[in-house]
Amino acid sequence: MVRARFFGDELDRRGLTGDESSPRTGASRFVPTRLANSFSSLTNRNFRYLWFGQVGAATAMHADLIARSWLVFELTGSSLAVAGVNMARAIPMLLIGLFGGVAADRWDRKRLLLIIQTWSLLLNASMAIIVIGGWVEMWHIYVLAFLLGSGMAMNQPVRTAIIPQLIPKEQLLNAVALNSIAINATRLIGPALIGLVIAAWGVGPAYIWSTVAYGIVIWTTTRVAMPPINALARRGSLVGQMIEGFRYIATNRLVLALVLLGLGPLAFGFSHQTLLPALVVDELKSDAAIMGFIMAVGGVGGIIGGFFMASRIDLRRKGLIMLISATIYGVALLLFAGVSMLVMVFPLIIAIGISQTVFRSTNTTTLLENTPEHLRGRIVSATLLDTALAPVAGIIAGAAADRAGVPAGYLVLGGMCLGIVVLALLAYPRIRKV
Repeated sequence: MVRARFFGDELDRRGLTGDESSPRTGASRFVPTRLANSFSSLTNRNFRYLWFGQVGAATAMHADLIARSWLVFELTGSSLAVAGVNMARAIPMLLIGLFGGVAADRWDRKRLLLIIQTWSLLLNASMAIIVIGGWVEMWHIYVLAFLLGSGMAMNQPVRTAIIPQLIPKEQLLNAVALNSIAINATRLIGPALIGLVIAAWGVGPAYIWSTVAYGIVIWTTTRVAMPPINALARRGSLVGQMIEGFRYIATNRLVLALVLLGLGPLAFGFSHQTLLPALVVDELKSDAAIMGFIMAVGGVGGIIGGFFMASRIDLRRKGLIMLISATIYGVALLLFAGVSMLVMVFPLIIAIGISQTVFRSTNTTTLLENTPEHLRGRIVSATLLDTALAPVAGIIAGAAADRAGVPAGYLVLGGMCLGIVVLALLAYPRIRKV
């Protein structure tokens, strides 16, 4: 029964059922083409459950990010301290992030996701208990951030590597963009609500929120039917497989260029969140509710960028689009240095949201299209090191903000982001024609 249902899903995945009443055919027939294209991947049952899991995981991630940043700033009043805790969360990503890619290629991806999400649920529940009980100290935050980062180092390589297994190649860009929409939709609603929750009741209930979200993620993951792992992925030792991934990156100039470009702008761009508490308190004279609202508005930009990418069937010149979006990202960060009123924040945070989503979608899709199935986890994990490197840039920006004011931190981040774009163009000029 399970086997029959799986092969039915497989036929639907490849569009071979020939059933004219299927959701995909009906959508194409009765819904305007562009709108139908935007949601085409969600007609696949397995991807749909994976996508809902992404929504839940992103909800929990944003709740944790806001709650942790606000709690640390409340306890210390320092942007550098916020960056330091984020660095504790990022250290495992640097240490075991690439191992997460090997694991995604070598072992059952569904089982890995379930283990990772259960781990994250338990850690968020622990944080809720400590905060609500009034026992929280800085060392608790550092330790739990480190342990949570260990799970996050494994999560996204596994989740991203699953996508091409569930859908046909022509829907890959759509699926990656829909993942970005999921993340940004939760940024639109989640942070605003979490900010209000923190302002009204404190940080503890925010961690209850994230714990419940991980429970939902676990349930959706159990509903995903997965094909077996490629036999090639099981050959060799863990170290040998990691070396194989590095060798593929080093010998494929296109993949090398995409990995390097993918690491830079987002690593520096993500770090602007480290400066948000100081921007809100010191420059805008506001509270956690406003911080959550700013992040939510950034989600609007991400959704706009996500729908733009999801509606593209055959997107050309992806390399040029990456360079343009990264440049917009860097310029917006530079302009943040001049922010003195809340109204000035909105167009900049929307521009950051759009450019971030467009950049990530084109970069990830191009990598997946040019990587063999049995190597995808390892290659994706290399690009996701930007999340681990972001706190390093955040510490630099936080130190600049503590020493010379919040604008100095944004100037540092914007300058580094644009510098990476220039270096990529000088080193790999052909990236414009990809």
